Amino acid sequence: MLLYRVFPYAESAKAGRPGHPLYLNPLQGHGRWDNPEHYLAWYMASEEAAAVGEALGDITPWDERMFAFPQVPGARRALGVYELPDDLPYLDLDDARQLVELGVRPSQVVERNRAFTQSLALRIYRTGRYKGLRWWSYRHPQWRVWCLWEITPTLVEVEELSLEHRAVIAAAHTLNRALRDRNAR
Repeated sequence: MLLYRVFPYAESAKAGRPGHPLYLNPLQGHGRWDNPEHYLAWYMASEEAAAVGEALGDITPWDERMFAFPQVPGARRALGVYELPDDLPYLDLDDARQLVELGVRPSQVVERNRAFTQSLALRIYRTGRYKGLRWWSYRHPQWRVWCLWEITPTLVEVEELSLEHRAVIAAAHTLNRALRDRNAR
């Protein structure tokens, strides 16, 4: 299966360093499903547009400046395409039976309550049965997003993002964001 994520990409970044496509920041903890003392989390999406929308949805306006990432020298946001095994064991939080088994309501999955979602993720992780979980995007319920742990995905490719990239255009359309050329008058 292919999954996607937007990340700060520096072409010269070495493995294990910020800007590399397989780098995970060990200072995680602010994400909805994070538990860095137990695992590092890969946040990915089933669709390219979902990866863009999840990563850039809070930014306004949508123009070329949103791809800059000055915190990592020489980096710019890019779209990573990753391959994972089709039989990867994950818990689907869009499956009503799974929610009943967990004693969780759908609203608890989508609400931005980090204390709850981080605790739920740790509960799921501790079962040892799964390598992650999947749920629906807060921004667009048809998008499927993932939190994966204890895996290293295979990098397929890195795509430079721009206002003309198909995933940026699709995410902008879905999220009703105008794409603005800063130089246009």
